[in-house]
Amino acid sequence: MPTTSQMLAEYPDILLQVLAELRGAFLDGADTHEQAVDLLAAQITDPTSVQFAYQEVIDMADPAKGAIETLLKEGGEMVEAQFSREFGSIRQMGPAKLERESPWLYPESVSELLYYYGLVGRGFKGAGKNAHTIIYLPNDVTPWLPHPQNPVLASGLPIQPVPPPSAARTLPADDSFLEDMGTFLGFLHADQLRLTAKGPNPEDIDRFVQRLQIPFSGDEPELNTRLALLLHLANRLGWLRRGDNDLVQLTGNRVRLFLDKTRAEQRFALWEAWRNSPDWNDLCHTPGLECTNTNNWKNDPRQTRETLLGIFAKLQPGAWYSRYDILRTIKTTEPDFQRPTGDYDSWYIRSTTTQEFLKGFEHWDQVEGALIRFLISGPLHWLSAQDLAEPSAGDDLLVSLSHWGAIWLGHDVPQPHEQLRRTITVGEDFTLTLLPGASLADRFRVERFAQWQASYPNYIYQISQRSLKRATEGSITPQQILSFLRERSPEIPAKVLTALERLSNPERAK
Repeated sequence: MPTTSQMLAEYPDILLQVLAELRGAFLDGADTHEQAVDLLAAQITDPTSVQFAYQEVIDMADPAKGAIETLLKEGGEMVEAQFSREFGSIRQMGPAKLERESPWLYPESVSELLYYYGLVGRGFKGAGKNAHTIIYLPNDVTPWLPHPQNPVLASGLPIQPVPPPSAARTLPADDSFLEDMGTFLGFLHADQLRLTAKGPNPEDIDRFVQRLQIPFSGDEPELNTRLALLLHLANRLGWLRRGDNDLVQLTGNRVRLFLDKTRAEQRFALWEAWRNSPDWNDLCHTPGLECTNTNNWKNDPRQTRETLLGIFAKLQPGAWYSRYDILRTIKTTEPDFQRPTGDYDSWYIRSTTTQEFLKGFEHWDQVEGALIRFLISGPLHWLSAQDLAEPSAGDDLLVSLSHWGAIWLGHDVPQPHEQLRRTITVGEDFTLTLLPGASLADRFRVERFAQWQASYPNYIYQISQRSLKRATEGSITPQQILSFLRERSPEIPAKVLTALERLSNPERAK
């Protein structure tokens, strides 16, 4: 089936505007029809947008659910004549008639309702006498629709999705953890991280925390765990080595290989490093729990992760689920996911709140339940595998596989299109501003000749005499800096340009 972009390509501008309005999308940044198509398609194929539109149309017309299920059972498309007999036809109108009659305000059939919400398209198939029109589901929309007859899901978890949350309540999986990893690499190059007998020097860690994209305050358990995971993954990926005077240094070649990857590849590298690590023990990093080392018991964190990820893989991509329902279902269907032998008596796990040892199956919610809750809001969300949302009432959390989580867990869903931000804004005051999402390689290069100033909401660096001296000591010339900025910046202020040119050609400056 065609993609949403291919479906929208033939739509007149007024229809694009209607779709954007109905689906809560924005076209302000589009200057051409092609740009409007790409911008709209990217927004309305987002899993949450699809789920929200699906819920809205079935609330407006009960038969809409049956229409979509019918198309899904037929592989995503049907001959229009057959589909129209049951669900009505889609009136064909040109731009002028569309503007005059506004059929989206009063659709005459379920087919029209789905059409104006962008959930189905109308196309042509065959040639000559075999030519016919079809109604289809775009192939980048299909994965995010409920699939009640999907055999994979039929053998999955006995759990029902919940209505999608409003956009204002969603916490989409973002790249803040990946951004922080890029910040960590830059910090190690420009600053210092000393090792002590108890681990990294706390003063150095405090300086690094100031650079994080997401502001933290105080000694937060989530922050400590997040930092521990970040350090663990950097070390597991072979980027760190102990240098002179117990300073942590970067292994240049491996770091360079990572920075040269696409953002999707970088994201996946962090995911795989966590997923396959035998040394990162999620249970012992779960807030509120303490693993007491008695040398008489040992859990297998990698086996636990694989079992739980196999369970999460059975969730339908794009659908939303209650965390409470997920916990209840796992406790009912696979309670021993981390204890294959069913041993709940010999593991020495203590509550940090009550100091009580949590032995016996009666403490499943405090141990296994706590671990699952931590994984959902912690590593799975940090590493971009799950979207989260706050419910309209209560203290539950809503969970959904993200685009990337669905791909990594084996679902056949389209890979989202991502456009790398390569623009660096150069200020009159010699500041450099990079938006979140900028190339990590570019940001690392900036770290080599400019001083960090801020990370939120944008990354800001300052070119100074001190930073240029450090760059020169690292064999980076002013000419190389100037060439880099010319490639990445749409405009370099005359003051900055003159200063760098003077440093590049000291003889000419005389």
